[in-house]
Amino acid sequence: MSPSTATTRNTPRTLALLAGATSLLAVGALGATAAPAAAAPRAAQVSGQATWYNTGLGACGWYNNDSELVVAISAALYGTYPNPNNSPQCGRQLRVNGPLGSVTVTVVDRCTGCATNDVDLSPTAFSRIGDLNAGRINVSWDWV
Repeated sequence: MSPSTATTRNTPRTLALLAGATSLLAVGALGATAAPAAAAPRAAQVSGQATWYNTGLGACGWYNNDSELVVAISAALYGTYPNPNNSPQCGRQLRVNGPLGSVTVTVVDRCTGCATNDVDLSPTAFSRIGDLNAGRINVSWDWV
């Protein structure tokens, strides 16, 4: 029998190789047809109050000005760290809804006087959702 016309014999070694290849194909097929992972659910909207403050150097270590859309969140949400610049909340965004509309703001500071779900906004951010003269308004918000 010439090499070009050789047929596969059912030897134990050949059967083991075929079984292994079949197993790999089955695993590959299962992986290819597996359902995609579910997206992480969005955090529920919470209610609280909003105030406004004049910005500057925040707990995240960044300088901001009053015209930026920034927020200080409660100490309970900000967390405590030996270096407050290392809070994982720094740079996160939230959408705040007030009587005049909604605004998306970036966390840059910690508000030590805020209740857990209260937010302290820059004047520009506050004015997008409420009257600055009110000073304090009811809001709802969620993480973006």
